[in-house]
Amino acid sequence: MSKTLWTNQAELTVEAALAGEPQDSLRRRLLLGAIGAGLGSLLPWEIASAQALDKGTLTIAYPVDMPTWDPCAVSIPALQSVYQTVFDSPLRYSPSLKLQPRQIKEWKWADNKATRLEITLRDDILFHDGSRMTMEDVKYSLSDRPKADKKLLIGNMMSFLADVEVHSATKGVMVFNRSTPTAPIYLAFLAAYIVPKAYMSQVGGDGFIAKPIGAGPYRLVEHQRGSRVVLEAFDKYWGGAPAIKQVIFEIVPEPAARVALVESGRAGLAVQLPLREVQRLSTKPGIATKVYPYSEIYFLRIPSYVKPFDNEHVRAALHLAIDKAALSKAFYGGVAKPLSVMATEGTPSYVPEFKFPFDKARAVAELKAAGYSATNPVAITFLSTNGTFASDFDMARAIVQMWKAVGINATIEETTPAKFTEAAQSGKLTGLLLQSWANGTGDPENYVGKILDPRLRFAAWKDMALAPRIDALVTEVDEAKRIAGWKAMNVESAEKSWAIPLMQAVTTAAYSANLQPTLFDNGYVLPVEYKYK
Repeated sequence: MSKTLWTNQAELTVEAALAGEPQDSLRRRLLLGAIGAGLGSLLPWEIASAQALDKGTLTIAYPVDMPTWDPCAVSIPALQSVYQTVFDSPLRYSPSLKLQPRQIKEWKWADNKATRLEITLRDDILFHDGSRMTMEDVKYSLSDRPKADKKLLIGNMMSFLADVEVHSATKGVMVFNRSTPTAPIYLAFLAAYIVPKAYMSQVGGDGFIAKPIGAGPYRLVEHQRGSRVVLEAFDKYWGGAPAIKQVIFEIVPEPAARVALVESGRAGLAVQLPLREVQRLSTKPGIATKVYPYSEIYFLRIPSYVKPFDNEHVRAALHLAIDKAALSKAFYGGVAKPLSVMATEGTPSYVPEFKFPFDKARAVAELKAAGYSATNPVAITFLSTNGTFASDFDMARAIVQMWKAVGINATIEETTPAKFTEAAQSGKLTGLLLQSWANGTGDPENYVGKILDPRLRFAAWKDMALAPRIDALVTEVDEAKRIAGWKAMNVESAEKSWAIPLMQAVTTAAYSANLQPTLFDNGYVLPVEYKYK
């Protein structure tokens, strides 16, 4: 960065401090200034060309980079938009979270125990090298490869998949070693991607990562790590050639920088922006914005092995003292929907008739039952990230004030996802944790079923009595009984505060008014579904 820009940044920092300007706004102004300085070196016709709408290209300001091009290796939700775009998926959830055919056009159970799933693959799917996808690729990707490489996440996701029987190029049977009624949802979830057996066998895992081949609507042209991912439309895609011919995911971790890019017209779409900036951008001509809840939840993870969280009265007080509606209004414009259970509205295990109250008087009474009061407050540690999701640390500070009003003294300790994951996996969480939980399927097995399973490494609530109950539900073939069971566990979990649901997460987007994006309730950004007006 030039000396002049450093000088301007220092001057603006002082100016902002005097004016009380938010840091996000300051960073956005600096970035816009830098963009303007760059444009200033161009001739007028070059500026017009740079800012002109190119309907053949879409640049997306995106917060995360790709750590690997093996889509079966990791389960990071934020990566799935790019993986889906390059590799496609066997099944997919619609914008409103309805399970739909994709590469697999038909599926049905061949028995009443949910152990044999018959699947029929489309016969017109081509990989980017022109080779045809067959059931051999499905068997290789979902069964053979994860058995050979235990580090692949897909093996953990489908741990009960014993084999894939190949009956023809397009027909086969997924064989499970126990009842697995929710198997279809995992064909549309994290890490379930089909890779070409012949190509991967030829080049090996490292060769594939260096030059990946998928069967999605776009193929990889270039990846500058930490900078950008450049994709071009695959004209032989089974769903038809995409309307937008080139897509560039600009890797921009800093939210203010994403704002600056879409505001300047250098990006046609920017996602996961601060709410106040989205509200401001909504007043700008030529920019459209969207703030909407999606299938992620904000909640408090409670370690049962840390005192005083083993006391049911203390947990009840913690829960009763939180005004979730006030938090939503203060930090998410009222768009984030307060939750009483660990499921979002419209998903199968949501329980609309159950409402957990905000009740300060009851919170005080619960503390009294535990032996605490305003003069003898309970002291706890509260772990929170700062910037991992929108307004996380600010929300944590507000919750601390709500607790203080009833006699709970909480000390906030700032943490990171890496730190709390390591602590959780080693059973060394020191306090309750504010966390965001993504579930691209909306199914309860991936909400309360994973959050409360005491056998999972990241589990905090270590009640082993829940294990057989969870096993009974994940193997229940009667769908009505399955959902009823998850609903009952959701209500019991909230009433006993094994974990404390706060609200449904919100996501944000700002984009060119000429763009028509299809926005998904799981937050996916899928340019194959986009077009320009």
